[in-house]
Amino acid sequence: MRIATFFLFLGLFLQVQAQMKQPDPTVFIFVGDSIFPMNVITSQTELKKGWDIQGINVGRKIKRYFSGAQARQTTGRQPKFAIYPKTQDLNDYALIRLKERRGFRYLPASEFKDCDYTRVELGLFNIENLPGLGFAVTPLTPLFPGEYILVDLSQKPVNQYGDVKAYDFTVEE
Repeated sequence: MRIATFFLFLGLFLQVQAQMKQPDPTVFIFVGDSIFPMNVITSQTELKKGWDIQGINVGRKIKRYFSGAQARQTTGRQPKFAIYPKTQDLNDYALIRLKERRGFRYLPASEFKDCDYTRVELGLFNIENLPGLGFAVTPLTPLFPGEYILVDLSQKPVNQYGDVKAYDFTVEE
């Protein structure tokens, strides 16, 4: 009886959780003249412990993965984004090109500061004002084909492993 009651409450909790209001999207992508919200994806962290040699750790690595071989959102070589910053600044956002493996993508380095990124700022992006305190941003240099994320560099990690949320997209040839 206790097990049935537990599963009943678990089912009710999941129903209520699914119906909770999700936060409004803050990053959109232009497709033609229309804008669509971008998909948020959360990284997954793998810690390779390495070896402990007389108290010194050697070979320890942290990798941040994004699931899926390819993003669901595809775009051309000069994508146009609509960003509506809430607590962050516009130049807290950056584009990072991901490395690809069969079945997943990953950051070139575990920390943003160690990755080669392009910050959203004048001189690198065409920036236009949008109604509602938003900005339309387009990179001035065409992107190479591949997998990318648009990420808020100032965000706090979502868990104790340092996982982050980002907006992924694929640049087609």
